[in-house]
Amino acid sequence: MDRFSGFSAESFAFMRELRDNNNTAWMAANRQGWERLKGEFKALCVALTPFLNDLDPELETEPKTGRCLGRINRDIRFKADKRPYNEYIDVMFYPKSYGRTKVPGFGVGITAEHCYLGTWLGATMIYWRERLVANIAAYPQIFEKYLAENNNFKDFSIDGESFKRQKVAGLPPLSSEWARRKFYYMGLLVPPEETVALGSEIVKSAEETILRLYPLLLFATSERPVADLELFRRKIPALG
Repeated sequence: MDRFSGFSAESFAFMRELRDNNNTAWMAANRQGWERLKGEFKALCVALTPFLNDLDPELETEPKTGRCLGRINRDIRFKADKRPYNEYIDVMFYPKSYGRTKVPGFGVGITAEHCYLGTWLGATMIYWRERLVANIAAYPQIFEKYLAENNNFKDFSIDGESFKRQKVAGLPPLSSEWARRKFYYMGLLVPPEETVALGSEIVKSAEETILRLYPLLLFATSERPVADLELFRRKIPALG
């Protein structure tokens, strides 16, 4: 496997053309572009593995399709939208005891418009959403301090939908807002030209982003967030 040297301009061109020609005939004629892009993602996964193993050995890092690497083919059996291919591709790092779409984790991916690096909680992840709410309700001061210390992540994109439901009583504003989210994606969106210019430095950007977002993942997944946050705090000097 080649060493990761960055996402190429050709890979972003592939994603733009796929967006405009989402059909099997086009893919058959451009399979080489998909194989090149898949190779870049596998190499990225390998490059991030030592950092991720040190951060949290329970995170999945296997650079295989269906594990860390996503599939380009869409499951269209029960969908009105019959486009055969996803118009994004990513690697996801998530607690390996669960499936890649069953639990919150971290992702690095590209679309025609940008490279994204961040964390998520999906709209169907009811169990983990309930854990997030319970952890925020139990430790609102810690959660609020985490958001405030990072300047509310003003350089990050935050996408998500809030429930129209009763607020959790007694929570400060930011904690209350997050406790009411149905889902979220939070992270960096990097334009294609900037991503290509970064080259292999996208690995460093991913590591820094994951470090900033790891406490949020703990609030969404941990059964003992305070203890796990303390372990994380102790690891930061070594990881940095």
